[in-house]
Amino acid sequence: TGADERFANEVHVLKVLEDRGCDYVPRLIDSDPDTLTLVTTNCGQPAEETISESKAAKLFAELKEGFGVVHDDPFPRNITYHRDLGRFCIIDFELAEVLERGEEEDREDSKGFSIDWSGMSVDGRRKPGNEDCLSAFASDDGWADELELQGDLDIRERGAVFAVSDGMGGNAGGGFASWLAVKELRQFLPARMGRFEGNAEPLRHLASAVMDLNHHVNRIGESKPEVKGMGATLVCGLFTSKQMHFSHVGDSRIYRYFDNELEQLTYDHSRIGEMERLGKISEREARTHPARNVLSQAIGTGSEKLVPQVGTVALRSGMWFLFCSDGLIDGIWNNRIRREFKKSEEEGRSVEATARALIDEAVDEAGMDDTTLIVVRVR
Repeated sequence: TGADERFANEVHVLKVLEDRGCDYVPRLIDSDPDTLTLVTTNCGQPAEETISESKAAKLFAELKEGFGVVHDDPFPRNITYHRDLGRFCIIDFELAEVLERGEEEDREDSKGFSIDWSGMSVDGRRKPGNEDCLSAFASDDGWADELELQGDLDIRERGAVFAVSDGMGGNAGGGFASWLAVKELRQFLPARMGRFEGNAEPLRHLASAVMDLNHHVNRIGESKPEVKGMGATLVCGLFTSKQMHFSHVGDSRIYRYFDNELEQLTYDHSRIGEMERLGKISEREARTHPARNVLSQAIGTGSEKLVPQVGTVALRSGMWFLFCSDGLIDGIWNNRIRREFKKSEEEGRSVEATARALIDEAVDEAGMDDTTLIVVRVR
């Protein structure tokens, strides 16, 4: 009954939710009103048997309060679980209602964003050379377009990727592995995605690129006895229009700062990292644990199977992101990272000054390991 109207409403609601930056609903790829056909991204598996009614109600309330959409059928049958995102999602908007929002909110959602960034790396005192590597690049129809380590970009027109990698396996192997990881990412990702902005499945491409890197680094290691067993961590973030999509392996990290709150988006691929994430040990205990650097996943190291963490964040003006190697974490605690971002907001510091403050403090406090970061600000 009323199929034409229900179809048109679902198309409208999905477009509004995309404009408003909601990252836990299907994304509309195509629609045909003549055949009433919708093509959307996959939001995982039905979660009716696993989610409680109170949790579902909270999710629907968040949809209304945060994105101005009232779901007409707010029950667990319209909840799915997206394994790659690690979260519940909402589907089925044919009878949903879009609420009117304030002019300022609508203006903020419709105009999109630009970013500015700064990347830096300092050699550690423990050994000569630097086993970290970092990169910023865009895509020119399948070919990487290298960006400077300080810059700005209107991401309504063009997406950008930021990556940090930390090598493992001694001076020769570790530095070579991180260099390979970042170098080949610049080839694999543009080749897979073409233009970054507007791609329907960024998380799948990010995960596949990281798995390709794993096979590539392993093959090189097998062919060169002097670097056999080399490995590297990797964090990479793809900024497109209104979202940041990320993929991660190892114990390098991505943080998000917004509204005086700092959130670690990635979880360390280690037993200690998992214990900290589950609240079994504190940040202090994790930092001093003798097994803190023993990783369960990394690119290379002879590992055949890799399951990278992926995720998506809806962008807001005033958000800051930090991509860093564990050398930075050795010298600066999470609360101090938050305070530096807050200070930058209050004093109007540039993104470069913020990056410099973070890296200087980390090196002063520790500095034994190579220390690398990229700071990105959303406007």
